[in-house]
Parts: sequence; structure tokens; C-alpha cells
Amino acid sequence: MEASLSVLESTINNISADKKEDAVMFFAIIKSRNFNLEMESTVVFDTIVINEGSHYNNYDGVFVVPRDGLYLFSWTVSSYGASFVMTELVVDDEVITSTGERDADSISYMSASMTAICRIKKDVHAWIRTTGYSSPHYFYSHDNNPRTSFLGLLVRAE
Repeated sequence: MEASLSVLESTINNISADKKEDAVMFFAIIKSRNFNLEMESTVVFDTIVINEGSHYNNYDGVFVVPRDGLYLFSWTVSSYGASFVMTELVVDDEVITSTGERDADSISYMSASMTAICRIKKDVHAWIRTTGYSSPHYFYSHDNNPRTSFLGLLVRAE
């Protein structure tokens, strides 16, 4: 009985270790700063909240796909006043979808969000960048107000 229990515990520990290695997800924010970016500039979400697998780089804003699979990405961009911000998800130099806010008044906080699911191959890069729509794109992100964020996760490995 003890031998069977030991084998079962070992199997459970191995499964748990495998599942932990399989986890691929990140959530990063721009915590508390305002800035402008020119057209087609990468948005760097510099504060990591979670980065299972360490595949998102908070210095260059790029997620490197660790294995083939279906991935979900979601991001929110925030702006303030009479400014605008337009962004797009880029995967392997292809624009997947975009979102943003460009019809602002002078005293409001604005946010726009988008979610996308993509089938992606290993070692492909994914990131958020500003669109080619005019310049500058103004980002507003503060602790007590809307924040700009980027999330990605492996839904299913293939």
C-alpha cells in the first residue's frame, strides 16, 4: 500500500510540474506615466504583473511565442483630453486587429480595448504598436485612473 501511495504521489507531483511548465501567460501594464508615441511605434508595457514562462519582454514590449498554439491577446489603451490613441496587435509583422479612441473631448478619460485569438507558430513575435493614423498617439496611465495594459495567454498548445 505504501509503495502504491508513493507512486501515486510521484505521479501527481510530475503532473503538477508539467502543468506549471506548460503555463504561458503574461499581464503587463503601464503603471503611472503619460507619453506620446509616433506612428507605428511599439508600446512597451513596462510593469509586469504576471509573466508565467517569461516570454514577454518588458524592455522592448515583445512577446515571443514559446510553442505552436492558439493564443489569446487583449489590451486596453487609455488617453485623456483632446488627444487620441490608436493601436494594433501585430503578429509576425502582420496586423491582426486594432482599437483606439480618436474622437475625444477636452476633459474626459478615454479607454479602448480589443481581444483577439490567433493561431501562432513557435518563435513568432507579437506586440502592440501605434497605427499609421496621424501622430502623436497620447497614452495616459495612472494609479487612480484608467491604465494601459496588455495580456496574452496560451489557450491550447498544438
